[in-house]
Amino acid sequence: MRKRFMGAALAAVCIAVLAVSGCGENINELKENAKAKALSEPAKTVEEETEEEETGAEESISPEQMDLIKYNYYVELNNEIVKLLDDIDYYYEVVEYGEEFALIPDSGYTYGYRIRGFGKNLADDCIQLADMEPAYETLDPLVKEMAEPLKELMEAFSEVSRSNDYAANQYQKAKDLHAVIYPAADEFEPLGYEFIHAVSEVADERIAAEEEEMKAEGRLIAYNASRGISIAGQIMDECTLQGVTDDNITDLDLTKIKPLYEELTLIVEDLNAATADSNQMMKESMSNSKPFDQLYERMLQALEWMMGQVESGKPIEDPGLEPLGSIAHFSNTLSDCIDRYNTVFVD
Repeated sequence: MRKRFMGAALAAVCIAVLAVSGCGENINELKENAKAKALSEPAKTVEEETEEEETGAEESISPEQMDLIKYNYYVELNNEIVKLLDDIDYYYEVVEYGEEFALIPDSGYTYGYRIRGFGKNLADDCIQLADMEPAYETLDPLVKEMAEPLKELMEAFSEVSRSNDYAANQYQKAKDLHAVIYPAADEFEPLGYEFIHAVSEVADERIAAEEEEMKAEGRLIAYNASRGISIAGQIMDECTLQGVTDDNITDLDLTKIKPLYEELTLIVEDLNAATADSNQMMKESMSNSKPFDQLYERMLQALEWMMGQVESGKPIEDPGLEPLGSIAHFSNTLSDCIDRYNTVFVD
């Protein structure tokens, strides 16, 4: 029987808040840019040039920049891993868990249901970064250990997502892909969740420091937007710690969630006040009068519905539909806020 890991992926998406510039380039491009920078500087002696060649082009980037670049790549990888773990769950909603390929009878879904494709560059770049300074004691070894099954799954699910002739030749292509997916998923899942938790620990520290800096500098729009996402992430974490998903949502203990709801309510009010202040908008170089389009209000509303669902004592009839009142719906509104935060402050 397949071991299912409880909703860690939903909470981990909050990490995207700190993704900043640098991830648009792959590692080889970064090295080429570093070389170009070096060529634009004054000529050096033969001894200096030899020393620089030995240390590598990436050292033309400052240690602080390299740390940020590496962190951002790992955040991007984290978010791809979240999607990949979702794909594994979706795959086994249609395919029997076992060495031999077999479709689940009357699953109600077609083969390839909700499966997404993946690019290869990000994984390859992170594998290269794992050998670069600064060292990430927990994350670097995990990247190396999960590299092979990670790339196998990304390639296999990409093939699943773009093909539509599975039934041909008695599902032979699907059988061939299953021979890759089944062992790779078993090997990858525990490592993937371990990576998510490890990135989350690093991100929590960075986000807390960043939010303190925003507040101290009077960047109240950025602070409240980030803080709202952090609080929502804590709520998702609490669901995970309790082992509660939409399948058993009525088991959720709201004792720790209610104070977070009250704090989130105040943060959303402060965010709205800050965005309504034209002087504050000018201070933070923002021109759009409604930069968040009530996404934070929708997230707060989704949380209220979720709490109401729990207090009603009624289970969710079809959790897969992610209805109003579900943890999944709240998570989706959180993801929307993260995407908009990155659009407003990062992209």
